[in-house]
Amino acid sequence: MTAARIGVDKHRTRFVLELSDKVEFSIFTLADPNRIVIDIAEVDWKIGPGGAEGDGFIERYRYGLFKPGTSRIVLDLKYPVKVDKSFFLPPKKNYPYRFVLDLKKTSQTDFAGNIRKPRKMTLASRPPEPVVESTRSGRTKKLIVLDPGHGGHDPGNLGKNGSSAFPEKTVALTAAQTIKRELERTGRYEVILTRSRDIYVKHRARSGVAHSHQADLFISVHCDSIADSRVRGATVYTLSEKASDREAAALAARENKSDIIAGMDLEAEPDEVQGILIELLQRETMNLSSSFATELVGQLKSSTLLRTRPHRTANLLVLKGLDVPSVLLELGYLTNKTDAALLMQKETQQKIGRSIVRAVDHYFQKNFASN
Repeated sequence: MTAARIGVDKHRTRFVLELSDKVEFSIFTLADPNRIVIDIAEVDWKIGPGGAEGDGFIERYRYGLFKPGTSRIVLDLKYPVKVDKSFFLPPKKNYPYRFVLDLKKTSQTDFAGNIRKPRKMTLASRPPEPVVESTRSGRTKKLIVLDPGHGGHDPGNLGKNGSSAFPEKTVALTAAQTIKRELERTGRYEVILTRSRDIYVKHRARSGVAHSHQADLFISVHCDSIADSRVRGATVYTLSEKASDREAAALAARENKSDIIAGMDLEAEPDEVQGILIELLQRETMNLSSSFATELVGQLKSSTLLRTRPHRTANLLVLKGLDVPSVLLELGYLTNKTDAALLMQKETQQKIGRSIVRAVDHYFQKNFASN
């Protein structure tokens, strides 16, 4: 993929992608918010990090690797539209292959009529959880799952007015890779990343990695954003159905909508089932999550600036694992120039990684000394 551009006239918006070869594609629409999603064969992206501002009927577009073999482009729409035409143009003169999508304005009713409905799964039809024999007691090393937030066509936060040199997905991945090296260097921990490259992973799948591997700890790594560019510092979040403050609630709303913004609706579960799942969260797991958060805050003081009240709670989907102590670490604010510059420095990431190692050491010594 070598270029993307938008052409606008009074009645139509044209979205064009330039590629080195012709590829198969599929198109569908989603609402709340209105989006057009284009899936194509996996490509190498030569057009910059993750997204750009739109024009005409397109407010913004995002792109990236959705899953192995499939790349995804998501068009966030200003108005409901219909796909008037979609076609490939062959190479001509100085142009390579071009994928062309023509959009015309329509009513919300007509737009809604073309929306792909997520398949709902009832409790009766949901496949049973496989019975897995516990492996925790037989391991010689504690297993930690690190979860770099966002990825692929979901860039996460882009900094002040979208001007950050690196999107959140890039900062989170490089930081998680550094933290992984610091943990493994001790010889005491085995570490798994939920993603090791620029690919999108759904919220449920992230905590699912920790559950399926029977991890001892789950740490989701992110970078925050806020309208006030003066705000900076790290924050540690643990799960609670009720947010500890308004900012925590706003964070949960942003993160939980990540699956939708990226062009995939959240897993369809009735509200009453979600309530049951929250109630079923083991009290011990919640307490252990809080215990690790306390250790983490204490150790991070020596390596990075912390927010006021650095341990907060929020109703975050990615932390809703039933049996693995979990925290979400916001490394700092990409909307603050100082934080944004520091967070991509190897030295800063190493300092944070070493603080996490000390916190992990103290946590396991305190809670599992006899193990």
